[in-house]
Amino acid sequence: MIRYVENADTAILFIHGILGIPEYFRPYLSLVPPDWSVYNILLKGHGRGVRDFSHASMAQWKQQVDEALRTLSESHDKVVIAAHSMGTLFALQQARERPVAALFLINVPLRVRIRPELFRIAWKVFWGNIRPEDEWALAAQRAYGMDPDLHILRYLGWIPRYLELFSEIRRTRACLRTASGLTTRCQVYLSCRDEMVSPKSGKLWAGNPYVTVTMLKKSGHFYYSPKAQKKLQEGFCRMVSQVQAL
Repeated sequence: MIRYVENADTAILFIHGILGIPEYFRPYLSLVPPDWSVYNILLKGHGRGVRDFSHASMAQWKQQVDEALRTLSESHDKVVIAAHSMGTLFALQQARERPVAALFLINVPLRVRIRPELFRIAWKVFWGNIRPEDEWALAAQRAYGMDPDLHILRYLGWIPRYLELFSEIRRTRACLRTASGLTTRCQVYLSCRDEMVSPKSGKLWAGNPYVTVTMLKKSGHFYYSPKAQKKLQEGFCRMVSQVQAL
């Protein structure tokens, strides 16, 4: 989704995670002020087939984000970034390189923790065998942006992309430990039961006055309890109000 508002003062860039799609941010789109421009980016290779993802690269995704943010910055006084998972790494890197008004980050993968639940959910999403009451798997399915492919060997092409992701995690973590760290107003939300991201990721911001970290109980990488979803939307609205006051 791209919405350019003529003479808009502020723009927001949404960045989804690996294997994700812009649809993930649907709960927040209606909360964006009508006088803000919106760029809900689709990273190359996502939203298509298994081989499309394999043929994309971390370098291409970073270039897409860089170009989108540069374009928005040239035509707006303030730019906000909202991101999930891998997208938060790009957001943090951009905030250290150019002015960003605020960051709204969900499940930042600065430390990885793989839980068995991840494989159960991935298996159900792959086969589409999900019961209506399985909210965790349904949430993952809604956020998953790849067409299923029964040729299992084609998924081997994903290995380089994940190796790139782990490398990007290490690089971003190292950047945050430097003297400059992060000096952009930032809201970070981490799920206590995340299947992939360790809640310990929040410790890397300990003592940073620009960052607030909120833990979401009974929530995962894609599934958020009703209470957590309310917290996220309230936090998003709070971020919007703070940016409008700048």
